[in-house]
Amino acid sequence: MGSFKALTLAGVLAAGVIHTASAADLLPPPPAIDAPLRGTVSESSGWYLRGDVGVGISGPAKLRQSFDSTFVVPGLAVESAKRGDQAFVGLGAGYKFNDWFRVDLTGEYRTGAEWNAIASYASPGCASGRCYDHYSGRIANSVFLVNGYFDLGTWAGITPFVGAGIGSAHHRFTNLMDVDYQLGGFGYAADRSTWQFAWALMAGLGYDVTPNLKLELGYRYLDMGKSKSGRIVCQNTPVCGNEVHSVKVASHDLRLGMRWMLGDAPAPIIAPAPLVRKY
Repeated sequence: MGSFKALTLAGVLAAGVIHTASAADLLPPPPAIDAPLRGTVSESSGWYLRGDVGVGISGPAKLRQSFDSTFVVPGLAVESAKRGDQAFVGLGAGYKFNDWFRVDLTGEYRTGAEWNAIASYASPGCASGRCYDHYSGRIANSVFLVNGYFDLGTWAGITPFVGAGIGSAHHRFTNLMDVDYQLGGFGYAADRSTWQFAWALMAGLGYDVTPNLKLELGYRYLDMGKSKSGRIVCQNTPVCGNEVHSVKVASHDLRLGMRWMLGDAPAPIIAPAPLVRKY
């Protein structure tokens, strides 16, 4: 009798173990927790300094001559006008808000450019019926702009960008002389400085030399308003109209620049490797 009870109890326990194991096999495995992507980079922002050098190719030089209100020049016409090219160097500081937009304040000095023009007027005193005045001088500028840029994404460390700027240009019109070789006339103007509204449109490519150092190669169209001369004083002509030159100043600039990000470069976020479970 005792053996029968023992066998019965052992059978019940064995059946319970088998049932529990079977129930455990029917339960789904615990869900795997997806690991974040590796190598996700946070957006960079912060202050930066910049420096630029380049060459400015002069745009069309448009000359407007003005005289005293009572002075009339018969048949006045501008025959030619040319302003030379310039070199320039600039410095600036700015702030990068995110990977797409940045703003900076820049100031640059532009070397003096030669100014030459020829104007003619009707006069019976010249053999052809027209006399010619030959003008020469020099125009230099300094430009101060607030610029905004849109960075259009980065591929293999190269970032194309577009931008625009507004500000002011300081012009220095110096050494202006007026010579009439046919009649022997001569005049000169005192040097004059003026301020004008300036604006710019630009595009280019940036390259990541290091996480904190960027190299830029760009094009800029720069409109600096008008540079105005002093009044031309005649030396050996009894009647003089106090002529003033107003010259349109625009430039197609090719620029090479560097930007230094201040502070540490953003470090990439590296997630741990996903856990592998065996069941």
